[in-house]
Amino acid sequence: MKKTRIIVVFALLLITMSCSLVWAGATVKLGFEPGGDLSTNISGYTLGYGVDSGVSVAGEYLIALNDKVEVGGGLEYQLNRNVRGLETGFSFIPVYGMAKVKAPFSTGLNTYFTAKIGYNYLTLDEKVAGFDYGGGLYYGIGFGIDLNDKFTVDAEYAVHEGELGYILKQPFDYSKVRFGVGYKF
Repeated sequence: MKKTRIIVVFALLLITMSCSLVWAGATVKLGFEPGGDLSTNISGYTLGYGVDSGVSVAGEYLIALNDKVEVGGGLEYQLNRNVRGLETGFSFIPVYGMAKVKAPFSTGLNTYFTAKIGYNYLTLDEKVAGFDYGGGLYYGIGFGIDLNDKFTVDAEYAVHEGELGYILKQPFDYSKVRFGVGYKF
């Protein structure tokens, strides 16, 4: 199943790259998360764990409302990342709506702010058996720079919420900072 998801994501990226005229307004991003924090609440106790670094691939499609604001949506696929101190991993696949607003006073740098909100699906490593899990809310805020007509760099803080448990599901929250580079069609 994991290999199938990776193949599907890369096939979609290839299709997107081959149809650049159709996808004007689309951006493909490669992201790096240097680490993150995982927290869960079990029987009233909050447990926190560090998360190893990870890589993600995202596709976004934006439509300009005016010269300052763009709106659209996106899909991100995170490669599996491990929880420090545990021999298990997880990933999220968020689907989101977003707004991109050109930063005031950024005439020379083309800087912008982003806000995202949506739903994400939680996937667990095959090593974890017997857990019942589900997705939840995804939200993030970011800052970026359009380098030229084709390339962009950005940084983002995001929170992924999900549920995890044996019998009763408990909250499972993952927060991270992502640094990315994107190619605009």
